[in-house]
Amino acid sequence: MDRADLNDVPEPDSKTQGLNLSPRLNFVPPPELPTPESASIQDRAKALCIDGLIGLVALILLAALYGGISSSNGLLRIKISGPALLMATVLWLGYMTWMEWKNGASIGKRARGLRVVMEDGEPVTPEAALTRNLMRFLDAFPYVVPYVVGAYAISNSPKMQRFGDQVAETMVVVSSPGTDPAGLPPPLLPLGSGPAPEPSTPRKRRRLAVVVLTLLVVVGGSAAVFFLMRGSG
Repeated sequence: MDRADLNDVPEPDSKTQGLNLSPRLNFVPPPELPTPESASIQDRAKALCIDGLIGLVALILLAALYGGISSSNGLLRIKISGPALLMATVLWLGYMTWMEWKNGASIGKRARGLRVVMEDGEPVTPEAALTRNLMRFLDAFPYVVPYVVGAYAISNSPKMQRFGDQVAETMVVVSSPGTDPAGLPPPLLPLGSGPAPEPSTPRKRRRLAVVVLTLLVVVGGSAAVFFLMRGSG
């Protein structure tokens, strides 16, 4: 074949004249996923008040069961004893942990349209739900004016996390209907990729250590209060 033939460019046919014979693919960038909106202190406080009423009802029932109900001057009096207070606290923490693990939100949070998720938007794990609720003993200090420490931590956190959330690596977000617990559409995973990797071993050990330490403090403090009340009585 002559080299001159290689340099010849065929003229366009009458049927294809004016048409681009080499199709071009227009790259369309994927839409940006919306970031979850962190819940405000006001919404979280309102949700906590609703859940607190549930704990108060449990405390009244247990106090009436243990201490009984007395009447004087036409007023009903219920004696709140140490065992009733301790049992009501354990039941309330168990309720909060179970609801956040199974449903992503307690009754109070569901009423305010809030959900608890991990920092990466995944559903909260049972260990994280237990950790963030056990840390309420720190966030609720001082107990006369509750949750001053937690409110201070939230106001100084970019993700609006109290200390319990920071330790458990969770956050409370505004939930949107028709989306996942974080208020986001389901993530698109590349082909052949599996689920998101689990937390590393040092992170798990740190979280477990915090849970065990908090349990020891709670059990030890509750036992000390119980024996003090028993001795004074």
